[in-house]
Amino acid sequence: MKNPFIFGRAVAGEHFVDREEELSELTASLLSGQHIVLFSPRKMGKTSLIKRAFGELEDADALCIYIDLWQTTSTHAIAKEIVGSVVNKTYTSAEKLGRELKDLFRSLRPKVYIEMDGQIGVELGREAVGGMEEALRDALDLPERVAKRKETRIIIAFDEFQEITHLNGLQLEKIFRSTLQHHENVSYIFAGSERSLINMIFGEKERPFYRFAKQMELNPISDDVLERFITDKFIRSGKEIDRDAAAWIAEFSGGVPYYVQHICHEVWYMTGRTADMGIVERCLKEQILPSLSSGFQTIWSRIRSREQRKLLICIANEDQPRIYSQKLIEKYELKSPGHVGKAVRALNGAGLMDGNGIEDLFFEEWVRVTFSF
Repeated sequence: MKNPFIFGRAVAGEHFVDREEELSELTASLLSGQHIVLFSPRKMGKTSLIKRAFGELEDADALCIYIDLWQTTSTHAIAKEIVGSVVNKTYTSAEKLGRELKDLFRSLRPKVYIEMDGQIGVELGREAVGGMEEALRDALDLPERVAKRKETRIIIAFDEFQEITHLNGLQLEKIFRSTLQHHENVSYIFAGSERSLINMIFGEKERPFYRFAKQMELNPISDDVLERFITDKFIRSGKEIDRDAAAWIAEFSGGVPYYVQHICHEVWYMTGRTADMGIVERCLKEQILPSLSSGFQTIWSRIRSREQRKLLICIANEDQPRIYSQKLIEKYELKSPGHVGKAVRALNGAGLMDGNGIEDLFFEEWVRVTFSF
């Protein structure tokens, strides 16, 4: 029997959980030429949704290109990633691409070669006419030129788009907006996982991208849907899970597919025939949390503020805590509502909290178990 649960990467097909309404809205909007801002906290499944949408869009004869900006470190790197991704998706012959290079670019002079795996490689020099900003405009215009040449619609997803704010963000936003607004044959997804930055880029009137794209946010999946998903996956794999265990996993996950997949992946391995709450609890305490403990200890050691540590302990140990209430401030020896607010902002900035809650549910459980109050 094969483990039916996958975590740690984008999933598709039978591993994809629900999101049918969002999928329908996303694909219809993109095919009609609408651009989309897709926001969700990490682990909510936005990349899986994008990949699933790509499957349907390609069935409708669109060309789909996924570009992850998470590790981009420069304007040059963005331009290179765009050109390389577009070329590899739209050209199968290096010879044909070579013949068309002059018509596809204005300032860039890329060199084409064949990589070891047979893919087309593109070497992008830094000596573009007009400098690096003009080179980026040239790279950004490439999808539109290719779409016109091939008479097709191209869909491009920029994942973790908020990363451009760390690279001279406002100027890059201006370049992106002034270039992309003229594209008629390319639809864009701007996906992000940091709410404050996405809201700043697309929600502030003085920013270039204000009202440029339709906004979509992925909300948590309902417990009922997740419970059915868990039960069905166990049955199809030749094992079972009792209702209480499936319901507990669905509720614990907070509607986030990643946690469901992770817990069920480990529970499935520990299960002979039928998983119950005993196996689920043992899996969490003896398998999942210990495997993550070293990383969590490193995170904890980097939190120098005692106020921030006590706030995390408070949130982890209380059910729907009112963190600004005098009762909890006194119980956890916090200083004042003002100090709590300062700690919240710092922890949100560090990616450890999302709003007033702890971002990683496993980290929250580790804090609760380690520092019970």
